Amino acid sequence: MRAKVEPGKKQSFELDTKLDDSILEDRNCKFLSPVHIEGEFYYQNEKLYLNAKAHVKLLCMCDNCGEEFERVFEFPLEEEFIENYNSHNEEDYLINQAGISIDEPLSDNLLLSLSTRMLCREDCKGLCQVCGKNKNFTECHCEEHLKEIERQEENPFGKIMK
Repeated sequence: MRAKVEPGKKQSFELDTKLDDSILEDRNCKFLSPVHIEGEFYYQNEKLYLNAKAHVKLLCMCDNCGEEFERVFEFPLEEEFIENYNSHNEEDYLINQAGISIDEPLSDNLLLSLSTRMLCREDCKGLCQVCGKNKNFTECHCEEHLKEIERQEENPFGKIMK
């Protein structure tokens, strides 16, 4: 992102940017759209302050049932970029001659906003541990039969009841 900035003056911006699918591999997701960002920034005391909201459409695989689903994720983007290279930490985002690169803070904030478990819906029932059917679409009675077998095995007389 490149803009002429007057110290202390807030400036609005809006942009779309594409991020590489590889950042979402661990989450079993892919980008279906560029990331759309709207917000404002201002420069003061050798720092650029960014305050924005971002949203993106992703295709993900449910961690419970394995079904693919699409979802729009919205997340805040509130970051500082520093100009002083001599006194920065490894975690700091830097302002360089070309301006700032928004990809790294955008990727970081997106990953932090995603749930550790990606679910197709809040009440996803997952797969049956016995027959493998998706319990969101099919009823099976495997677990009831397993519970009965477990009860018989826990019962000291279960072996003679079979």
